[in-house]
Amino acid sequence: MGRLLLANLRMTVRDRQTLFWALVFPLIFVVVFGLFDVGGTNPVDIAIVDLADSPLSRNILERLEEVELLDISGEHDTAEAAKLAVEEGDLEYALILPQELADVDPAAGPGPPVFLTLYFNQANFQTNQLIRGVVGEFANRANLNLAQAPQRISVAPEPVQSIDVTYFDVLLLGLVGMAVMFNSIVVIGVKVSGYRQNRIFHRILATPLPLRNYFAAEVVTHLVLAMIQAGIILAVGVWVFGAKLPGNALPVFVIVALSSIVFLNIGFAIGGRAGSPAAASGLANVVAMPMMFFSGTFFPTANLPAFLPELVKVLPLTPTIDALRAVAIDGEPLWNTWPQLAMILGWIGASAAVAAKMFRFN
Repeated sequence: MGRLLLANLRMTVRDRQTLFWALVFPLIFVVVFGLFDVGGTNPVDIAIVDLADSPLSRNILERLEEVELLDISGEHDTAEAAKLAVEEGDLEYALILPQELADVDPAAGPGPPVFLTLYFNQANFQTNQLIRGVVGEFANRANLNLAQAPQRISVAPEPVQSIDVTYFDVLLLGLVGMAVMFNSIVVIGVKVSGYRQNRIFHRILATPLPLRNYFAAEVVTHLVLAMIQAGIILAVGVWVFGAKLPGNALPVFVIVALSSIVFLNIGFAIGGRAGSPAAASGLANVVAMPMMFFSGTFFPTANLPAFLPELVKVLPLTPTIDALRAVAIDGEPLWNTWPQLAMILGWIGASAAVAAKMFRFN
């Protein structure tokens, strides 16, 4: 029994694929979820428009700037512009410090009430309660500095009509990109590795059929499959689970087709180098798993620490998901996603060069 146990342990240690799935693969999840601050509260975008420009209004503004939860934008000079930004989804909140604040004298007695208008989107219920509480607290502190006027300054919350986008709507487009990536990298990698192991490529080379025709057929087949796959995912998300995609769905398939070429090239590179289909499957998952988590499929990349949010922007899945969400959720025309499309096209060229360099027929 002891010798059999020792022999099994030796075989396990020598089996690199078993060691990977037993040790390395779970560690990928540990590292990913350890890097993401999934339990924290992200800073919210808020514009503060100071129409009073008085010592009191400047004091309120300075105190709010010290709150780490608030990411204050100074791009909007008027209340109308700030409100419009909230309506269009460019901002989460807008706080208006009215002209009447300039007439408030801390040494004077009671006067007419002054209302700080807070524009917000009703969809973010929990965050709305938090932000209203923060702004209300600073209004109360300002009241404490006013003689005999404990409630002169108040917050007037005002909801605006904006695009109601849920987490599932955003997640759905991420799942489209993820599915296309896995289908291309894993499936083609395992398939090509199996063809090499069974010497099928040598048989094809022995026929009059040009080998480029085989690769062209594989690419076209997977492009069609990727678009069908994307269509099914979107249809189930919209018709079964009620996802809302106010944008145009047609550009989605253009983005899917372009990004599929990138991931197919990666699959060809992996399959052309791996020694067996099992090895290709493991290597494909090593490449695809980090992209699945770090490209914003499930969590905002802003939750990553230090320089990582900027670093993950170069991953091929990141511009794919960003472009998909821009056209399907934000309603952007396809040409407005040219930075993402340019990055995808760059990846097509780079991945094709790597695949051509790494591919082997035996």
